[in-house]
Amino acid sequence: MLNSAVLQMDVLSDLQQFPNLKLLPAKTLQKYIPYFYFRSYKKNQRLFMEGDPRDKIFFLLDGYVMYENSNEDGSIHYIDYVKKNQMFPYCGIFNDPCYKNTAIAATDIMVYFVPTPILEEMLKSSAKTLIHTISKLSTILELHQQRMQQIIVPNAQERVLHALKFLMEDLGEISEHELMIPCPLTAANISKISGTTRETVSLIMNQLKREGIISVKEKKICFHQPDYFDDL
Repeated sequence: MLNSAVLQMDVLSDLQQFPNLKLLPAKTLQKYIPYFYFRSYKKNQRLFMEGDPRDKIFFLLDGYVMYENSNEDGSIHYIDYVKKNQMFPYCGIFNDPCYKNTAIAATDIMVYFVPTPILEEMLKSSAKTLIHTISKLSTILELHQQRMQQIIVPNAQERVLHALKFLMEDLGEISEHELMIPCPLTAANISKISGTTRETVSLIMNQLKREGIISVKEKKICFHQPDYFDDL
């Protein structure tokens, strides 16, 4: 059986993978380790619901998390993804009492979570960490603004291509010398991101596959010609 000192070192090593926590002095981070809890979730499990009290902040060790946001009538009108080594949610930090989105495990995932007041106290204890967090939030908001501008264009094909470009740039990883999105994505997911129908997404993706620009295996998109999306 591992002793508590070894276990603390493992947790410290895990947490130092996250850019904002890495900026904290090791002794400071160690002081807060007892407040961090580890948990795994299976694919499609919910971590929290839109409107729930924002009582936990999560740190994604492995896998992908999907955000959903709904209209008043319950229809989903916004979708986004979080990848490993990211803290979430940034939205509402230091301010909102409730979560603004629903978070669902898009794959099997492993996370640490910490009570929100503890995390906010920890961030405030270090100017570097606080500045990094504010800068990250600003970057997220800027990217979302760009994304919104791209998906309100009237042409449905352009919206789908912009959505694929966004996903490629945000989630794409080099695998066997090709750019691939390891997170499984369905036509329904992409249709929600692009504000189009599943049929439109399927039609355009089939065209891209015929032209050798992308391929799809087990719902994972591989980009054979990523330069194709440069001029969008």
